Amino acid sequence: MMKKGSGRIIWGLILIVLGVIFLLDQLGLIGNSIQAAVLGLMALSGLVFLYTYFRDDSRWWAAIPGLALLGLAFAGLESLGNFLPGSDWGGAVFLGLLGFAFWLIYLRGQVDWWAIIPGGVLVTLALVAGLDSMVRNDGALFFLGMGGTFALVGILPDRSQNTRWAFIPAGVLAVLGIFQLPLVGSVTPYLWPAALIIIGIVILIKNWR
Repeated sequence: MMKKGSGRIIWGLILIVLGVIFLLDQLGLIGNSIQAAVLGLMALSGLVFLYTYFRDDSRWWAAIPGLALLGLAFAGLESLGNFLPGSDWGGAVFLGLLGFAFWLIYLRGQVDWWAIIPGGVLVTLALVAGLDSMVRNDGALFFLGMGGTFALVGILPDRSQNTRWAFIPAGVLAVLGIFQLPLVGSVTPYLWPAALIIIGIVILIKNWR
């Protein structure tokens, strides 16, 4: 049941969203008022879900549809107005907001450490999508972001959750990301022979002793 004043807050949000849509239409930043109105209602629905999330601790799930709807509304408005040409920032913002929803779930109750994984993965994909035209090798960014995600799984939850296993995939993904870097990639053919030589020397020294 909504508390007293909740209805006024929702009506206030409706007026703000409609006002923004009409302002963008008058400025010529959006080309289709009907589609913009639909996207505005989608954004409004997202704000209502977020309002539910912040008002009721038990409804942590509301963060996911809330931010997902806001992300979809932004992506739709960006495609209509082409605010950010030359990159897929609409899709990047959608993925980033969806990832942030899982971070909100984790911050609400830190026992839900599982939310770190989709949160980190989606934020990483958002960075890859948004920086695709700027970063020469987005494979390195992807693997390093994934490695950082699992590292956070091992670090953030308290020790009672026993998430130290996450350091293993974190290390593997970090190594894969480092090998994707342009500078490291140019010397990769020489690293494996060097590693074999070093391992062989270590084995000889241990057996000699």
